[in-house]
Amino acid sequence: MIIRAAIRSDLGAILRLLRDLNASASASGATVRMSSAAVRAWTRIENDPDRAVLVAESRGQIIGTLDLLVVANLTHDAQSWALIDNVVVDAATRRRGVGRALMDDAVERAARAGCYKVEFLPHEYDDGASAFCRSVGFHDSAEGFHRYL
Repeated sequence: MIIRAAIRSDLGAILRLLRDLNASASASGATVRMSSAAVRAWTRIENDPDRAVLVAESRGQIIGTLDLLVVANLTHDAQSWALIDNVVVDAATRRRGVGRALMDDAVERAARAGCYKVEFLPHEYDDGASAFCRSVGFHDSAEGFHRYL
């Protein structure tokens, strides 16, 4: 297995994985699919130097992904911080270290970017998320809030 930055030709596989994540997350009817909007979003992502979509690849197949964003900051002596989101591993390859390898790579990239912290806020619906977060070195910090627009 290798962890690498995603490229445009990976978009279909990434969207397939994100459909699985979205199906678990919400019954809102929102879908993740190949569309002109997805292609436009991908173009913005790939042109953003502070953003990386990582993929785990095994035998030519994309089996996991996550989204890493480095955020410029004015506190902590102007050190950036990072946010990890949209972590998903193909159901057939879960519990084999794929998620850990993706998270380790993302944290290493954040450290190289000079970030003072990395935040990962898994969705509350994911029963195994808390244990996974602790297993990759993250700690409970605070309960947060969000507002969908």
